[in-house]
Amino acid sequence: MLAYGLSGEVLPAHPRSRPGELLSSWIVRLARANRIKVHALCARIGGNMAPVWNRDVDRMAPPWLIERLALLTGRPVAEIYETTLADLADKIDTDHHPNGNSTWLLPLGIWHRQRLKFGLQFCPICLRMDEEPYIRRSWRLAFYTECEHHHTLLVDRCTSCGKPHAYFRGELGDRNAIKAPSMAICTHCGFDLSLAPIDRIEWPDWQTSVAVRTLQFMNDFGWATLDGKIYEKTADILLVLRQVIRILSSSTKDGQLYDAVADQIWPQGYHVLGSRGEPYERRGVIERHRLFGMAVWLLQQWPQRFETCVQIADVRRSYFLNGVIDLPPWFVSQVQGGGHRGRQRR
Repeated sequence: MLAYGLSGEVLPAHPRSRPGELLSSWIVRLARANRIKVHALCARIGGNMAPVWNRDVDRMAPPWLIERLALLTGRPVAEIYETTLADLADKIDTDHHPNGNSTWLLPLGIWHRQRLKFGLQFCPICLRMDEEPYIRRSWRLAFYTECEHHHTLLVDRCTSCGKPHAYFRGELGDRNAIKAPSMAICTHCGFDLSLAPIDRIEWPDWQTSVAVRTLQFMNDFGWATLDGKIYEKTADILLVLRQVIRILSSSTKDGQLYDAVADQIWPQGYHVLGSRGEPYERRGVIERHRLFGMAVWLLQQWPQRFETCVQIADVRRSYFLNGVIDLPPWFVSQVQGGGHRGRQRR
């Protein structure tokens, strides 16, 4: 008989992952179902020095970890892989760097076992409604800023102490503690995150609201739609949205596009950006939500809105094409030829 009640190769309790659950969340629930500490389970998986919680395990998800979890739980390797961020990146067809920054994936800012950045969001209502609270994989997506079930803004930190949510640290620091609070509890101050205040940002028209939500939730579809067009490759529309957001938040004069678009959407007054030039994935939930929605609004009624705002802001058209070689032809041709045609009309 092994320590903590572990016997044989398969764990006594091996609950399946919940719908959309994140790998690290499932590992925590696995440890609690077997009444052992999270670190003890990870030591069983890969040894005491295994890089699990001092790495972004959901992003790196090394093969040895997935294969070992498959042996301990009897679950297929493919099923476990579907809980990782690598699988999520595959579904939205975007770049993925296991040990570095990735487009659209929120960074955790890991220092030893601490989390310094707000790279995990959560929906308080989802945590409140769960029979057993767990962490969703989509909560690590930078553009997924609104809960698809409750249409409320996600929260990216404890609203009581302001710390990032480190749900895996429930019994950390107490050698004798095995039972840990639920993953809805802040491990820094003990606040129940399911009771965090909720907020909404309403767009000025229903077309924009539907378009934003459709694109935010496209990770479940494998395809995207915008302005009546269907994109079989989500990368096509994501690359364009990324370029537009980069210019909206630019620290150069091209960043005036933000003011031109915001003035069209909110003519009575709008919120300015907290900082210019900050990468999208490092911004707070509200700014990420606003920037993504503004980019979606700009690409509707294509290309009239785009041309109007680009001319008002006097953006350098070539800037839209900088740094990316795989932008779709419909966007490239408009950027390259739209300004010339506009001068001819005038």
